[in-house]
Amino acid sequence: MTETSDQQPSPKANSYKNVMELLVDEEIDQQTRHYSKQDAQAINRIEVAAYALNTLPSLYASSQEGVGIQYQRGRQDLSDRITASVLEALTIIGKQPQRDSTPFSLLQSSHSSQSSASG
Repeated sequence: MTETSDQQPSPKANSYKNVMELLVDEEIDQQTRHYSKQDAQAINRIEVAAYALNTLPSLYASSQEGVGIQYQRGRQDLSDRITASVLEALTIIGKQPQRDSTPFSLLQSSHSSQSSASG
């Protein structure tokens, strides 16, 4: 039996994950664990993570087994690069004054409203 074009794969069949995001988040936790509560709260973790992720290779996986493999690969082969990238990100982002930025959820709903109004 062949699949017809009107049959859609389930969302889970198309899911994937960049394991590097997990590794970067863990490294941010590691490098900031000694920060004072005030200093830790002042850090924009999203910007730190985005900065670091833009300097590192992606480690995509499409299954739980793949996540485990990519996680181990990242820990074994890329640990030094992850540490250096997060340290650089904390330094650079930490020097910047707080910037106003619009979170994606607000930006997306605003964009959707504008698209609906123009269409």
